[in-house]
This record gives sequence, structure tokens and C-alpha cells, in this order.
Amino acid sequence: MTKQIYSNYTEQDHLIWTSLFSRMMLMLPEVADQAVLDGLKKMGFPADHVPDFDEINKRISTFTDWEIVPLEEMVEDHEFIGMLADNKYPCRTWIRSLEDMESEVDAYDIFHDVMGHTPLLTKPHYCNYLRGLGKLAQENLGNEKVISLLKKVYWHTIQFGLKASDNNLKIYGAHMLSSRAETIYSLSAGVPKYDFNITKIMDTPYSKGKFQERYFAINNFSQLFNSLDDIKTEIEKRIA
Repeated sequence: MTKQIYSNYTEQDHLIWTSLFSRMMLMLPEVADQAVLDGLKKMGFPADHVPDFDEINKRISTFTDWEIVPLEEMVEDHEFIGMLADNKYPCRTWIRSLEDMESEVDAYDIFHDVMGHTPLLTKPHYCNYLRGLGKLAQENLGNEKVISLLKKVYWHTIQFGLKASDNNLKIYGAHMLSSRAETIYSLSAGVPKYDFNITKIMDTPYSKGKFQERYFAINNFSQLFNSLDDIKTEIEKRIA
């Protein structure tokens, strides 16, 4: 199935991937956390064409028991949650248009999913955190309030997370790893940034289609995994 998907990419699709990849790789060594850079090196993405899903999964399997699952569009919440709990990350197969690329719109496409999410799927602590969020959500599928709180946690860590590194802030969130514009914005002076705090994160709305109002920085990836008990405790307090 994945070979058939790969054969459907046009010459322009490959050119768009090449341009997006080159643009981000010029920037990431200066702004991305070392774990991301290490993950990118482990993944070894091609610079000149859309990568093959089977090859991506072979690379990931060398480091963790996760895999990406190619999908035309993102699944519904309950399916997405189940996939995370089962060590699977859904990955869209389409790539943004030339117009979106030139206007720097960060579409949630194959470039976002592959470039943004797979480098850290080589890191066990990150994977354990991601799976833990999925399992917490699975346990509370019928409770919209809990799912809403977990979405905030997912959004402000997995998608838009920052990490403190040698007295500097670096990016690790998937959205920033595929968006030059938001990376520049998030690291700019004057943009609100806070230490990782579950209570504050759950009080912070997230914005789709525009830059976030505030960003949260972890000290290390163990901190994410170790926060799962705090996340559960905070949820219990809020629904009591």
C-alpha cells in the first residue's frame, strides 16, 4: 500500500518537499533542540524527494517500537487517541500546495507530520509520554472536559513545545519544526514563555491557524514523561 502511495507523488510534490526541507534544514541547526537534530540525523530524510513510509518506519524501528501510519486525512479523536496508546502515529499523505509553501502557511500535511513528529519518535522518554497521553485519553473517552484538557497538554507540548538548553530556548514542538514563521515568532523577545507547568497549561487555550499566545518550555524530555501522574492528578481535581 505504501509503495502505491509513494508512486502517486508528482514531480511538483517532490519539488515542494525539496524546497520545504531545504528551508527548514538551513534554520534548524540554530534553533532546534539537540534531541531533534539527533533524531533528524537518525531518520536521514532525503533532501530531494518525498520520503517513503516503509523506509521511515524501518528507521524508527531501530530506536523504538513506534511506527507511522499513512492516512489521507487525520482520523477522529477517538481513533487518534487509540493509535497513540498503541504506539502508532497517524501521518497524512498529501503535501501542501506551492501557494501555501510560498506564503509560509504551515499546513498539516506529510511534511508537518514527517518532519515535525518522527525525529522524536526515536526518543524513548518522548514516546512513553506520547503513549501515556493516549492511554489517559482512552480511559476518559466519554468525558469531553477531560479530552479538552488533554488536548491542551498535547498542543502545548507535542505541537508547540520549547526546551531550555544552555541558557537558551530551543524548539522541539512538531508545528515549529515544520514552520519557519512560527519558530521565529516563538523564540522572539517579548513573546510570553513559561516554565513547564501542568496547571498553567490546562488554563491556556490553544489557537489553530494563528500563532500561540504563550509557549511552555521543558528542561528535559524525562520531565514530560514524569508529568503524567501530575496530569492525571490535575484532571481528577478539575472533574471532582
